Amino acid sequence: MPVQKTQAIVIRAFSLREAHKIITFYTPNFGKVKAMAYGVKSPKSKLSGSLELLNHGMLLFNYRENRDLQNLTGFELIEGFDGIRTDFARITYGCYLAELIDAIASEGNANPEVFDLLRDTYQFLTDADDLALLARFFEIKFLDLTGYAPQLSQCANCGSVVTATSVNNTQSVLVVLFSVRHGGLLCGDCQHRDTSAFSIAPGSCELLKTLRKSELGKLSRIRASTRNHRELKLVLSSFIQYHTERNLKSLKFIESVLEV
Repeated sequence: MPVQKTQAIVIRAFSLREAHKIITFYTPNFGKVKAMAYGVKSPKSKLSGSLELLNHGMLLFNYRENRDLQNLTGFELIEGFDGIRTDFARITYGCYLAELIDAIASEGNANPEVFDLLRDTYQFLTDADDLALLARFFEIKFLDLTGYAPQLSQCANCGSVVTATSVNNTQSVLVVLFSVRHGGLLCGDCQHRDTSAFSIAPGSCELLKTLRKSELGKLSRIRASTRNHRELKLVLSSFIQYHTERNLKSLKFIESVLEV
């Protein structure tokens, strides 16, 4: 059982019996890793306190091929993101990002860019002003990196260019249609293929495109209206739920507590 060493972020922790925990990490070299931390809840454990959710550190574990559960041997803390933990809203959004990673990422499937995105987003989260917009930025970037990205430039069904259409023949109210089932925008000729497609403002679609190509350091320059926030959250949360087939508990908590 060769010992492996890699950076890791704790994305889930599950207590087992009196003193043990099963910890799920996200790593740049191994993707998602589940490991047993024996006796970690004991005050005498060297790992006590270091394996808190969201912690970033250097992970040591005994690698066993084709095994769902690895054996953790060490975790040296690099960063605890204290600025997130001292704020209720920030830690709630931080937990949501961890749950999203856990829902989509695969064990053993390395994706260093996803790890960098998660780490950098946590660093940015400590001082971010618009937490909801940061979450949308993370979602669209994560979907891109994992191969689930929605089609936003042409019709997801026929490939033609999508133009905004009027609502009730009123040219002052234009929308584009987004189909979760088809994986993106639908043109006027294909809109009948999904009667449950969402109508969103063209500006919301353009904002989503901007987030997709933007850099994290420039996010503070981007502004979103109340309608933009509502429509982007509807589109991305519905899209994520469709592909994960899961209702993310932390997202529901954000909706019920932080967005009332």
